[in-house]
Amino acid sequence: MNNFMIDIRNKTNVLHKAAESSGFTKKLLNKEALKESYIEYIYNLYFVYEAIEHNLDKLENNESVKPFVTNEIYRSTEIKKDIEALNKDNGIEKLASTIAYVDRINSIVEKNPKYIIAHAYTRFLADLFGGRIFYSILKDHYGLEDNSLNYYIYKDLKDMRAYVMNYHNMLNTLELTDAEKEEFLIEISNSYIYNMAISNELDAKNN
Repeated sequence: MNNFMIDIRNKTNVLHKAAESSGFTKKLLNKEALKESYIEYIYNLYFVYEAIEHNLDKLENNESVKPFVTNEIYRSTEIKKDIEALNKDNGIEKLASTIAYVDRINSIVEKNPKYIIAHAYTRFLADLFGGRIFYSILKDHYGLEDNSLNYYIYKDLKDMRAYVMNYHNMLNTLELTDAEKEEFLIEISNSYIYNMAISNELDAKNN
């Protein structure tokens, strides 16, 4: 591990922890969330993933971004299956924080295509680690079946640990100037902040 991956962890760790223990996310971990709120949560996450994946695919010929275009961990299609299985998408509207987050993802690519990787890292790797906890809670406590838990099932990922280690190595070897590294770290922080905003807005809306 070189200094950049260490910097990512050290400089974003507090926000990372905050994102895991705020608003709706905290309620779900504590098994206090409403099932209807969970459906609304993944409905909003769908648009976030769609934006990240669309921009990654759009940049698949960019030398810096290309290694991070890894379809085996894309989640938007799987989340859509879950929404359809739960049959509760009618009447749900995007949260203001979701609209702001998607706008940020789309606009940051115009500033520097490499910064889409910051958002991909934050969402995709968090899912690989935390997703197993949510899967167990949703299955055991809320009684959801696998046909509505596709979000957490990675059929095309052969070795999660190897994938994560390789992802870290790619971040370590990503060509960034010193200024770009600072902005990349800021963008990871922004991603955590936007994720917290969705979680907190949803929690406030349904209280």
